[in-house]
Amino acid sequence: MDQGTRHTLTVTSRENAGVTLVKMQGSLSATTAEQGNQEMKKIVDSGAKKVVINLADVDYISSGGIRVLILACKQLNSVQGEMKIAAAKGMVKEALDASGFNLLNRVYGESIQLCNTEEEAVATFTR
Repeated sequence: MDQGTRHTLTVTSRENAGVTLVKMQGSLSATTAEQGNQEMKKIVDSGAKKVVINLADVDYISSGGIRVLILACKQLNSVQGEMKIAAAKGMVKEALDASGFNLLNRVYGESIQLCNTEEEAVATFTR
């Protein structure tokens, strides 16, 4: 991992057919968690209800980063929204699996789901 990205996070979003596609790049860690929380709050506050978070370019995640994702799910759940996590790979996917992230759908129902690709995530939303 490039040490320069460990302490940076870039979040961009765009809407496509009623789904907000969020791309995160860099690190989701204690250092970047507040920024991640603020960015996700802006997205939810803007009215997004169907959100896909693409983690393909996230090269590091810590418990603080996993918390960002859980808080985003809670925010969306409070407005009857749904969130899908797409394209996590390598240590990021391992960390999500090890933390039991995939079991959150037992708490939040189908409002949260881990998917292999962005396209798969978009397709899982109930119409």
